[in-house]
Amino acid sequence: MKLKFLRDTIFLLWFAVIFCMETYAYTGVADTVLNMGEVVVTGSRTERPLSQSPGSIQVVTPLLLRHSPAQNVDDILAMISGVNTTRSDGISNIHSNVSIRGLAGDEQGRTLVLFDGIPINTSDEGGVNWNSIHVDNVQRIEVFKGPGSSLYGNNAMGGVINIISKKPLSPLSVYASGAYGSLNTWKSSLSLSSRLNKQFAVFLSGYYNQSDGFNHVPDSLRTEPDYSVARFMKEGGVCTKLLYTPLSFFNMELFYDLYQDKRGEGEKIKAPDGEYRHFNHHRIQGRLYGGGGKFSYQVALYFQRQDYFKLDERIKGTAYQRFDVRSDRDDWGGIMHLRWSGKFNDLAVGGEFKNGSIDGGDHYVTSPDEVLNRGTIRMVSVFARDELNLLHGKIWLQFALRYDNAYFHKGWFEANGENVADFNSYNGRLKSNRWEHFSPRAALRYNPAETISAYVSYSQGFRASILDDLCRSGWMWIGPKIANPELGPEQIDNYEIGGTFRLIPGLSLSPSFYYAKGKDFLYYVATGEKMWGKRDIFQRQNISEVEVKGVEADLDYTLSGRWKMNLNYSYNIPEVKRFEKNPELNHKLLTYTPKNQLKGYILWTGGIADVMLRGRYKSRQYTSEDNSSHIEGFTVWDMQVSRWFVRRRLYVGGEVINIFNNRHMNTKEYRSAGRLINVKLAVSINR
Repeated sequence: MKLKFLRDTIFLLWFAVIFCMETYAYTGVADTVLNMGEVVVTGSRTERPLSQSPGSIQVVTPLLLRHSPAQNVDDILAMISGVNTTRSDGISNIHSNVSIRGLAGDEQGRTLVLFDGIPINTSDEGGVNWNSIHVDNVQRIEVFKGPGSSLYGNNAMGGVINIISKKPLSPLSVYASGAYGSLNTWKSSLSLSSRLNKQFAVFLSGYYNQSDGFNHVPDSLRTEPDYSVARFMKEGGVCTKLLYTPLSFFNMELFYDLYQDKRGEGEKIKAPDGEYRHFNHHRIQGRLYGGGGKFSYQVALYFQRQDYFKLDERIKGTAYQRFDVRSDRDDWGGIMHLRWSGKFNDLAVGGEFKNGSIDGGDHYVTSPDEVLNRGTIRMVSVFARDELNLLHGKIWLQFALRYDNAYFHKGWFEANGENVADFNSYNGRLKSNRWEHFSPRAALRYNPAETISAYVSYSQGFRASILDDLCRSGWMWIGPKIANPELGPEQIDNYEIGGTFRLIPGLSLSPSFYYAKGKDFLYYVATGEKMWGKRDIFQRQNISEVEVKGVEADLDYTLSGRWKMNLNYSYNIPEVKRFEKNPELNHKLLTYTPKNQLKGYILWTGGIADVMLRGRYKSRQYTSEDNSSHIEGFTVWDMQVSRWFVRRRLYVGGEVINIFNNRHMNTKEYRSAGRLINVKLAVSINR
């Protein structure tokens, strides 16, 4: 392992030196300044230059989206300091999690994901279907690190990821692409956009991808009989966006996204396609916004549905069993945001309503058994944020406070049949539960000179329990578990200091230091009851305290606008500090949280070809809560080479993912796909 890491590192250094020499000879040296004037929206919920945003925010620009050797949005996010992702199967991955600052890589619910400012984490399981977000529909991504609950509420414990979609700019734009790669993977996409006139614009895109996949089970984990097979994939989607902007104080956007897929689970016994999952995903968003003078407003309505299906088959003893999981996961709500901008301050107030529900069940095919669960969680929120401008813009103070009131109700669980009789005693209506939470934030950004910008902040974040824990009883990885409708929120307090400093022309350093303390974190606890008289029955409870300490640092270098480099390092220790009911977990690290991550990329544009080389290293990750099992650290290098021809109308590109074919384990059960090679052709017409 160490020899492979050394070999790969030497290759990267060799490439960087040669590439740097060639670039310097070709372009010469040019001065650049610290780019703190870039406008972002996530840190304040309104447009604000980075130099006025008191916190750690990183932006994935259109340049990086175009040139990153990645097939999914979360693959691109994997290169950001402090971010950890679990995708290992490339485009075939069934489920991927993106976490920020060590708050458990297998818990997507502790990182809030927005699409154009609207939350898309599901209330049922807290996750995000990253496969449904097509890279070609994304304009840029903003990543706000640290708790963002003072503005965004639920899920924003580790941070907030805001994915911003493309808008039509030209009278007519057509983009069509096709790609082929390893594992017999085909990808195709088509998009059309038009700015019809000053008032109307439309964006429409569609895509279809398929792959034979690969067998993800390593030889060491296979048993006889071996039912493991390749994990195939078929997916497609259509999205449309309409914009109507007649007046400065009245503008409207409508967005609709449809996504469907079918993904093999990697096991086949009797079913023609083996085990598989299917998502039928709808997302509808509408937004009104505008303003005049010092006043502006935004009103948004949204609806998201995931029709989820999973075919599950197994051999129990000598008997074959199959059951189908069907779930309708609905999330809908509205957001209102009013802003008044004065000479020395910027005040915003708003409110939010969100309703999440689940209507699901396990329906046995080989027997008349069924398990049903239903539940709804409703959240009503109000928030206020004020920013003060002092010393002619050298100091920006931000104060924010949000109040959330959550209500779990309509809970129901029912198990019917001989095979699920052990859960019959838990049948019936579940107790309703209401709780509330205040999320404060205070932060300061100081800009004493053009080359120095520093910040300090305190913020609190929270995460509501998912509906799966509130209203579903059944089998989990830990064994039999029962629902707990009385769960409250997890909470974390974060203290942070950081900044951005230009060291020499073109070279800047952005470090962050943080300390966080959490309480009421959710863990499985034995209830004292037994199943079959011998198996402990577990239940999620708000039971433990957690401490997180970390350092992040980004080194950025830009030369002549063509040469860009980033090198970043993250050190993170998320540790259980107190767990009275399970003291053997005290001082253990959270699962899937590497202590060390080292990442970087080199990008060259405008020459014979556009080239990006990137590499990332993750240290050991624990896969069990008692830290008794782990996966080893690994290193992966990727590369993309591309070129536009015929006045930027014809695109030819290729990428190699995992250049050295490192078949690492990214979870405790699944190994990565190894080296993946893809080639792509595209045609672009702009008028």
